[in-house]
Amino acid sequence: MSTATTTANERLRGAMVAANVTIEGLADHLGVDPKSVDRWLNSQRTPHARNAEAAAKLLGADPYHLWPKLGERHRSTPTAQDEVVACYPMRSTVPYSLWRSTLAGATTVIDLAVSNLLFLADAIWDLPSLLADKSAAGVRVRIVTPANPAGPVTGLSDVFPSLLAVPGLWLSTHPGLRADLMRADDDVLVTTPIDGLTPALAPVLHLRRLGPAPMVGGYLATLDHLYATATPTRPAISHLWAVAA
Repeated sequence: MSTATTTANERLRGAMVAANVTIEGLADHLGVDPKSVDRWLNSQRTPHARNAEAAAKLLGADPYHLWPKLGERHRSTPTAQDEVVACYPMRSTVPYSLWRSTLAGATTVIDLAVSNLLFLADAIWDLPSLLADKSAAGVRVRIVTPANPAGPVTGLSDVFPSLLAVPGLWLSTHPGLRADLMRADDDVLVTTPIDGLTPALAPVLHLRRLGPAPMVGGYLATLDHLYATATPTRPAISHLWAVAA
């Protein structure tokens, strides 16, 4: 039996075959050299935690199943820096497709805390139908918008009137909302404005939660507080399921 056979990562290879992802495709998705992916496949090399998590998400697998030694390879508690996928100097430099693809990949949770609905309407033109499909698939969707939006046409009923009729959505307003935060499962896109800085010129962080690391956890705790203190604008309309006799 060859060395390659005894050390190859068959779990990773099987996940890539099942997901129809090539070495080059996985490398391009992660922003690494294809030689690194080849080493993960054909040796006992374990990637860094961030790459392992991102690869597993793309392949629809558990990173600790793909790399059983992942917990040994890395610290048990990732640092905040490990959670930073990318940092963009301003909103216009964020890849345009990232806003929609982040939401489209959600399977469990979508949270939108949005102060600038007009931007969101431009970035995700089919947001109402996308959220309707996600809600129908069992994804929890929560949206909070400013209680007193600036400008004549910036409220939810103005920008996305059809969202008001989508079953299952939790809609609310909050008087203290100033930033924009989009969460889809473990991925978070957040603007970081300060007083005097136009939100469009504020840096944008793309974060991905890694276990108990503090950065994303802090934002998620803030989100929960925001929703807990927000004013519901409409109770969530539950889906009605017909049961055959």
